[in-house]
Amino acid sequence: MHPNLLFIFVLFATQARAELSGLLSALHYFGLYSNGTADSLGISRGQCRYSFETFALLEERRTCAPDDEHILHLTQLPPIRKPPILIKCLQQDPPENGTAAEPGLLIMRSAKEIVGLLKPVGNATKRHEPGSCVVVHFCTASSLECARVAPVMNLLPHLFPTLPIAYVDAYEFGRFNAEFGIVSLPTLMIFHQGRPLIKYDPSWSDSEKRSFGRFIMRHTNVKTVDPQAIHPDILNRTRSEPLSNVPIVQTDYYLGLAWAFILACLANYLRQTVFWKQLVEMVQRNWRESEETQMEMVD
Repeated sequence: MHPNLLFIFVLFATQARAELSGLLSALHYFGLYSNGTADSLGISRGQCRYSFETFALLEERRTCAPDDEHILHLTQLPPIRKPPILIKCLQQDPPENGTAAEPGLLIMRSAKEIVGLLKPVGNATKRHEPGSCVVVHFCTASSLECARVAPVMNLLPHLFPTLPIAYVDAYEFGRFNAEFGIVSLPTLMIFHQGRPLIKYDPSWSDSEKRSFGRFIMRHTNVKTVDPQAIHPDILNRTRSEPLSNVPIVQTDYYLGLAWAFILACLANYLRQTVFWKQLVEMVQRNWRESEETQMEMVD
């Protein structure tokens, strides 16, 4: 073969190889092509070698990959899940058959009752020390989600007869929402020695019907009783009482006041716009024209 033809062939082959390498690097950068194996994932390809040869043959596109920062997560270990917060609770004596009152949900009627319920017992100051535990359910009767979880909350005192479980109307006792950090309803909170320690905001679905019981057993030393041992009459009664499974329609005066404030601010903003001024001028001009027309007709 002629030496010139050989040189031209090698030159074209080198240029084609460089262009193909650049195209594959671009496709790999946008995630449309992958030339790595399972063993090379997460491994940096190194730094660029700056020289005339690498610049002429476009080798820096193969040795210096711009996606190294996007594959660093492949070498990182998954986060270790923290163990649950465990609380040691003082439990009441289990009620004897026929001699003790039937367990039930404690409905808080006043702030004094709430303070008395959360009153600490003993001198325990740490959660791993035995102390008084109270589970408080923050909800309101006008909430649809609260009405849906009402049968489950009515049944909880029968599943945990040695643990006080109370209900607080978040709408009636609004000042406790800011004090305990209640931002959504329903919210289940565990108190230990009068201090709020763990908060649970459930998302309602068919798989979450037992989530309240699992939440209590996960963070306390209190275990549930056998659900089969609960009398069928109690199960039927807890479907609708003491908390109703139908939301109550109430007039929210605070919501009406908030809407009135928003509309007032909107009206004040529109009053200062050019469109409003043009609209007022148009109405005034049409009014003057109509008055002039009536005066001409009278004359």
